[in-house]
Amino acid sequence: MTTVRPERFVLDSGALIQVEHGDHRMIRLLDRVAKGDVIVTIPRTVVAETWRGGARQARLARLIKIADTASADTASTALVRLDELTPERADQIGLAIGSSGHDDIVDVHVALCARDPHRGTVDATIVTSDRDHIERVDIELKHVISDI
Repeated sequence: MTTVRPERFVLDSGALIQVEHGDHRMIRLLDRVAKGDVIVTIPRTVVAETWRGGARQARLARLIKIADTASADTASTALVRLDELTPERADQIGLAIGSSGHDDIVDVHVALCARDPHRGTVDATIVTSDRDHIERVDIELKHVISDI
């Protein structure tokens, strides 16, 4: 019996801002997460870029809390995952900045999250408001970008 993996999405800062604003497309995506139909990955650098705290970020706070409470034991089955800025990930970001010439660490982190870390194949859709930035990092991602 073959196990079907849920579809995966990587959210950039523009996507998280739309979560805050209650954008209907993002709410539908989060409904799919709640049903277990999709997995969402949020790079920790995206959280750093968008988090300001306060009541107006209640939706975002709930989303991040779901990801934060997924323990290391359940990270592989969690439906909302944070891609942490580990020393290894920082090295990967630095190398990608050098090869792409695009020096925004958040954009580079988002682009790296769209690839399987072991095989290097693209395995996620990127939800972004900065298509051009992501394409500058990795042109092969142009077909998996969903503009928000």
